[in-house]
Amino acid sequence: MVKIKVVNWRCIDELELDLSKINIFIGPNSSGKSSLAYAIYFASKSSRIDPSTLIMQLYGHGFDKIARFFNGSPQSPIIIKLDNSELHIELINGMIKTLTPSNSPWRDEFLLPSERVSLIQLLMILPRLIGEFLKKPEASFMIGFIKTFYDLIATLPLSPPLGLFAADYLRATTGVKLEHVEGEFKEAGSYMLKISMLMPMAELMFQDAYTKLNLPAELAPDGLLDFAIFDSMTKKVSNNSLVVIEEPEIHKNPLKIIEFTEHIVNRALERDLTIIMTTQSDIPILTVGKLISKKALNVNNVKIYYLTREPWTRIREIKIYEDGTFETLPDSEELVTRLF
Repeated sequence: MVKIKVVNWRCIDELELDLSKINIFIGPNSSGKSSLAYAIYFASKSSRIDPSTLIMQLYGHGFDKIARFFNGSPQSPIIIKLDNSELHIELINGMIKTLTPSNSPWRDEFLLPSERVSLIQLLMILPRLIGEFLKKPEASFMIGFIKTFYDLIATLPLSPPLGLFAADYLRATTGVKLEHVEGEFKEAGSYMLKISMLMPMAELMFQDAYTKLNLPAELAPDGLLDFAIFDSMTKKVSNNSLVVIEEPEIHKNPLKIIEFTEHIVNRALERDLTIIMTTQSDIPILTVGKLISKKALNVNNVKIYYLTREPWTRIREIKIYEDGTFETLPDSEELVTRLF
């Protein structure tokens, strides 16, 4: 269990919660789900990376834009506590004073933002460009330009959080050894992630389960691509890492959401990961409840939080029971009222 406290971060004035192994943040749009998840990811990463650089890569703006705004002014200090380790940021007359966390509860942290499918498709263009240029010796001078372009993506606040996602993904999939990664999914097909030995780039290829046709990332179905992104990223990450995944339901029908949620939980148990899922669907929660009822998951390893805005983010823990049932979600009650 990790105790979290967040103060003056985006739409959060102050809140506290406990994290377990599987954590689900659910609530309406703009309720603060991603803000809370990103705050935890950011504070953990700040124990190893300069926070001022990191905030630009994550949001493309400095702390004066990320701090909670009240009466036209950014509120200070920004505080994010992970157990007894604290990130503390003071904003004083345009100056920033930062106290970074001494350590993190996790060995590493990885972010899978909601736009991850589009981001990976963008990243996969680079190895293809290099492959085409290698076929044309007269254009070989462009390879250095492409490598420089990749370095810019990885270090500058271009289309945040592209740089962080790229760095997290390549670090997770290459590890110490630059080995290819493969995986298969029920009735969907398989994939291979090819790792370049020359530079930190990777290329995803898919094989359709029925036609056996090999497809590049940009031609693969978005749902299958999303499976592959998560699977390939988490296969080799260090045990006791943090993985934040936004909207696991994106690009999937209900049955595939169930399958994907089960896969996330199984991978978390297999690799001893802490998972934070932000979602607008109750299917991941129902799936987790089913796993608890089947004794495939311990109820003590799950936390569900419902978030609202009033105007600042408020958080309420949803009680889960040993039989896999849980308290009714407030928006479920409102949905039934409006429909019937």
